[in-house]
Amino acid sequence: MFVEMSVCDTPSKNSKMDKKSLTPFKKVRRKNWQQETAAYKNAKTKGQVLCHSSGDRFIPKRFQQDGIDHNLKFIGQREERDILETGVLWTASYWRQSGFISAINSTFGIQERRLLQFSSLQGTSPEAVSSGSADFDWPCNPRPRPIAIQNATHEMPGIVSPVDYNMMDWSPKDMVAVSTGQDIMLWHNLDETTMIFSVDSPTALRYSPNGKYLSIGCFDGNYPVLDLWEVKTSMEFEVSYRKFFLKSIGCITCIEWSPDGEQILCGTMSGGIMVLALPKLRSQLIREHRRKVTSIKFSPTQKYFASSDTSGTIYIFDGALKKRLLRLRGRSVVFDWHPWTGEDMVVAERRPASIFILNIPRRQFVASYKRRDDRITIKTVTFSKITGELLVNVLRRVSPDDMDCVTCEILVLASLNRLVDLMCNSERGTIFLMWNPDGTNIATVGLDDTFSVWSFIPTHKQKAILRKKEQQGAKEKSSLLSLFKGMR
Repeated sequence: MFVEMSVCDTPSKNSKMDKKSLTPFKKVRRKNWQQETAAYKNAKTKGQVLCHSSGDRFIPKRFQQDGIDHNLKFIGQREERDILETGVLWTASYWRQSGFISAINSTFGIQERRLLQFSSLQGTSPEAVSSGSADFDWPCNPRPRPIAIQNATHEMPGIVSPVDYNMMDWSPKDMVAVSTGQDIMLWHNLDETTMIFSVDSPTALRYSPNGKYLSIGCFDGNYPVLDLWEVKTSMEFEVSYRKFFLKSIGCITCIEWSPDGEQILCGTMSGGIMVLALPKLRSQLIREHRRKVTSIKFSPTQKYFASSDTSGTIYIFDGALKKRLLRLRGRSVVFDWHPWTGEDMVVAERRPASIFILNIPRRQFVASYKRRDDRITIKTVTFSKITGELLVNVLRRVSPDDMDCVTCEILVLASLNRLVDLMCNSERGTIFLMWNPDGTNIATVGLDDTFSVWSFIPTHKQKAILRKKEQQGAKEKSSLLSLFKGMR
């Protein structure tokens, strides 16, 4: 919830504002002050409060009883607003207000916006906003002044219809792989070279965490196969292994690597999940879904992994034992894991637009957002691994009567009631595609078949954040070591 903040205009300087030309100020009583005092006393004895046009006893007009309920700015209340209905004006208001508050808190050491709780400023550095504060629905450290900038835009016909997130990925070696169902296109960002490989009906692709392999689900005749391409150089690839599957699985619909790079999970058209252990790719079948598996994602700690299908069912599995822990039912759902905790995940229903924050160990929804109409559709949701901000890609109908006229925007949220940034292009629209591996850039596509790369956070700031986390980790280890030595 945000309140518009207006910026005062700077008064123009003239000769009357010169100190030498101004007459000295004299404090005198008004001529009718005795009548006003008598009227005030009479009204007070009758149980009434007399409000003068210029204020009572130097009290400003905004604190008069008649107008105090309408002045939300001074009584501390904020008007409730729909987070998915906000626009550019509200985001600009947010970062101005957030910047002022964070600057004051950092300068004076104010904790949790309570004016009477000050921390010691000697030997301490300003800390970021606490993730456990009531202002946040998940651990988050939003950027102080978020402005995402487009670095490059390229023509890429056919990429919009439709966008399949299982047919694109960004390698740690800064190489993008995209397929529209016929061939596989590899684009190297550093030298902007493009290569196209002919593959028999590709259905899914994913890079390994270290970027050494590119796994591709395709066909060999009528049999579904999984190919492992070893990336020799930016211009040279080698098919190192090929795994055949039975015709009964249909095809490979999605691929996910474990964070340690030792396992590959393949979702199938029949609903089964194939777990392949490297290097021999020995398979294990997990049979829980009854429909086509649309997405599989590991938690950052590899403690859990989740999968979804076309019926809107999500299963949560134990990452080591591969046993089912939880089942969620929805309608056309998308999800993502929080990059820090490994225990929180966001689940969204596309239409009607709904967002839920789920804590897996507690089996509890800690925050939720729901709409009752179909005017806004959620395309996808994803977390920033650096700041913890939640990106929600929405498709909004401009007019309820016009079904074809839509706008595509990416909302950046710090909580389900706080909008931080708005990534949009009024002419082409903005549809989220993927993150780069370090989380500094975002790839998007426009409605006019343009491929764009956005700078979400500068590289030097990302390195500073990582350096700060390392220092905090080293400080915690040293404190634990000193405590252990003291106990001995």
